[in-house]
Amino acid sequence: MFAKLRKSLRSPFDRWAARRRPKGRSIELNHKRIFIFPSRSGWGFIFVSLLLLLIGVNYENNLLHAVAFLLLSIFVVSIIHTYSNLSGINITAIRGYPCFAGEQAEFELRLSGDGKRERENVQLAWKGCQSQTIEMIDHSGCTVRLYHPAPERGRLHPRPLLIESVYPLGLLRVWSWLEVDSNAIVYPSPKKSLQPQSYIRSEGDGRMQSLDGGEDFAGLEQYHPGMPLRHVAWKTYARGQGLHAKTFHAEVDERVWLDWDALTGMSTETRLSCLCYLVLQLEKQGEHYGLRLPGRDFEPDRGENHRQQLLTALALFPGGVG
Repeated sequence: MFAKLRKSLRSPFDRWAARRRPKGRSIELNHKRIFIFPSRSGWGFIFVSLLLLLIGVNYENNLLHAVAFLLLSIFVVSIIHTYSNLSGINITAIRGYPCFAGEQAEFELRLSGDGKRERENVQLAWKGCQSQTIEMIDHSGCTVRLYHPAPERGRLHPRPLLIESVYPLGLLRVWSWLEVDSNAIVYPSPKKSLQPQSYIRSEGDGRMQSLDGGEDFAGLEQYHPGMPLRHVAWKTYARGQGLHAKTFHAEVDERVWLDWDALTGMSTETRLSCLCYLVLQLEKQGEHYGLRLPGRDFEPDRGENHRQQLLTALALFPGGVG
């Protein structure tokens, strides 16, 4: 019953608090954005202090009066120090690092203070994620890397950020929820294609290599049994230079095109995962490769920038999240 009552009371508070959450890429904590409330230990501390005060009043014991007022004074002073541990902190989103679906996306944040005090035992965490404790001993601030689950491809916007502290005595909890304006690209999870024709080689201009079976005369070579008789160089043979055969070569482009339409019988997500795998493999092999998606082509190239461009196109292909 108490759990249901607490839940019913918490829902209106959560909705009210959600409307007060600051949003932006750089957020400074002030009195309008910070909540403070006694912790469980704090409630116990208050109860003991009041109990001692009542006993002292009942028995007219000055020593108990002194102890009770001392404890309550410590509690009041703790409010100021606990609040000051978060007040004035500026949180700035630096960047979100790309990852593959199913991994943890890394977000880099910069925390800086007003230079007036040190901050200790400050905890940060995305909602529902593991927290990280930092110490801002250096007045210049610090850089924090937080991790967020990335279950699906697309543009990942992290959940609200919780920053909290119970420093110095643990009697009070001070916290704030922030909507940090940051995102990370989540690539499709690489998956090896079972189809042998999962990519094609282009036939346009580019770096060339010679293959047999073309129409351009390439030269003569010693005749071997089994060669077509129509390729025999009879004039050369008539001049007494031996039996030779003509060879013909064709020039083809060595660049690779990854073609969406070549992957048939697959769902959209499976195709994207297979293309992601091929991009990683071709980049590893040092190939020049391009990508053909419905409505958009990426010319063959290689290198880290090209790899990221193609993986980003696969991540943001229509139908994903973000």
